Amino acid sequence: MDTAAVYSGSRQRLLELCFELTAEDAAAVVAPTPAWRVRDIYAHLAGVCADTLDGRMDGAGSPEWTAAQVESRRPAGIEGAAQEWEARAPELDALLRSADPGAMTFVAFDTWTHEQDVRAALGWGRLDDGFVPELAESALDVFDGRFRAAGTPALLVVTERRERVLGDGEPDATLTMSSYEWLRMVFGRRSLHQIHAANWECEVGAGGPDAFIGELHLFALPASDIDD
Repeated sequence: MDTAAVYSGSRQRLLELCFELTAEDAAAVVAPTPAWRVRDIYAHLAGVCADTLDGRMDGAGSPEWTAAQVESRRPAGIEGAAQEWEARAPELDALLRSADPGAMTFVAFDTWTHEQDVRAALGWGRLDDGFVPELAESALDVFDGRFRAAGTPALLVVTERRERVLGDGEPDATLTMSSYEWLRMVFGRRSLHQIHAANWECEVGAGGPDAFIGELHLFALPASDIDD
């Protein structure tokens, strides 16, 4: 996966969008996040860029880490956050291009995911930028490791591009979904109800979807369904 290309593409689209937003747009609630508005997404992404470049990575990804990014940029507003992000991002682009493949994929995943969050909050629907299958394949690699580490029963995941067994041994179940839905699920953008309603085929005695769901998302699941 070209991490730098994914990151720069999502960033450019978000920055172009930012300066077209109304005050009402900037205040729109972003459903999957911890009570954030669209403006807070920009503060967070500017913060991820700055913290990564400046080495402030203690607790990276934690609620405290992200909350500090948002709160410290609140006085600057969405325009200030966007300007900071735009100014510092070329340095992060260079770092991503020079890093070992896979070393900083979290930056690409985070920015792409929040781009979809913003679009959903504004009612614009999903965007396929061409990198979705690559992102999905990279996420399958990550979750294979999670399944193995946790000792979760093996699961066959089938997307339009690839079939991949997560975990060790013969799979007890099959989950079929698009690459986009896979990404939205594993990054906590689908409710428990939505995950249960996905296309599952489970062997008798396999325990059903609940045997696998605990290792199928990185972040807490939303209480309500999210459609984008």
